[in-house]
Amino acid sequence: MDESTEDIPPGAAAGGAGAPTRTRRSRRHRILGIALSVVGVVLAIVLIAGFFIHLPYVIIAPGEATPLDKNVVSVKGAPTYGHHGNVVFLTVQVSNHDPNVWRLVLSWLDPDREVVKRSNAVGCLSDAENTTINTQLMDQSQNDAKRVALTRLGYTVDADPPQISIVEVCPGAPAFGKLQAGDRVLAIDDHDIKTIDDVAPLVQQHHPGDPATVTYSRNGETHTATVVTGKRSKDGQKCMPVRVGAQGTPCLGVSTQSFTPYRFPIDIQINTERVGGPSAGLAFTLAIIDNLTPGDLTGGKKVAVTGTISGDGVVGPVGGVEQKAITARHNGVKLMIVPREEVKDARAGAGDVEVVGVHTLDEALAALQKAGGAPVPPTSLAPARS
Repeated sequence: MDESTEDIPPGAAAGGAGAPTRTRRSRRHRILGIALSVVGVVLAIVLIAGFFIHLPYVIIAPGEATPLDKNVVSVKGAPTYGHHGNVVFLTVQVSNHDPNVWRLVLSWLDPDREVVKRSNAVGCLSDAENTTINTQLMDQSQNDAKRVALTRLGYTVDADPPQISIVEVCPGAPAFGKLQAGDRVLAIDDHDIKTIDDVAPLVQQHHPGDPATVTYSRNGETHTATVVTGKRSKDGQKCMPVRVGAQGTPCLGVSTQSFTPYRFPIDIQINTERVGGPSAGLAFTLAIIDNLTPGDLTGGKKVAVTGTISGDGVVGPVGGVEQKAITARHNGVKLMIVPREEVKDARAGAGDVEVVGVHTLDEALAALQKAGGAPVPPTSLAPARS
């Protein structure tokens, strides 16, 4: 008897189960493929969206270390002296616009950068308003530095009446939409504003809900605005609009600052190009003193300095000190002078750079002398000049 054989697929002997198995596998492959496609689409959407979604944060990164040599600080009308070392002023790079998601992620992962909420960095100022105010602060910082340096060296510096300017008006405040950052306040209810201490008493002569008339200057033109006073919140942080007859402390919802113009006996020019803000005040002061005195105030070294300077020689905090310390370290600085309250932040980024905290100009001069710098005669021994 003839015999024949056939190729029988595995599993066929079990009642033809191979076909359903292949079907189930094919179905799983299709489901997996669809799932992977969906995941890929979602990831692509997320990836693309990350470039277009912007969040209200500010990125602070290390900036530049600029020697305050004769190209930045120039003096005319008095003898000047050459020197080997330099006072170096430090800057940070601050994002001007709300960054997108991916830029934020990269900044969070970068140990040299700091990410802070926009409200904590610039309050409610727009980018344009922030630029305007920082320009005013830089101008005042330079003028205060000139005054403090010249007064320390025995010169007489006369001051003109201060100008009281608005530096912030937030949405929701009674004055929002009527007054804006950069406006100079001239009078309230026809009472002239001569100092910053005049503002609050004049506002507080009203009851919350009463109108107050504010005369102000904007871009060289004088205007008048009627602002319905609000009520100060219990924590004193907000000025809330209210109806007539409310009880509490009246307010306008503006922040003000005094800017004092001076008349200097010699011509001092400081060119920082587009850098704004008050943080280089102490550095400017030391550079001017170095130019007008013999010897090297820095002992021939490159000394990084940051900190505001007030008209009476007090050094104030500036922010972004860790990133400034990183900048100093990357530029070969060995000594950094910072406001006393920011020493810890500076040391976090300074590496092997020595950090010294100071509270006054005299403490900064003492720190430089201790590091090998030339002494500056006490103010009482400096010749009177005008």
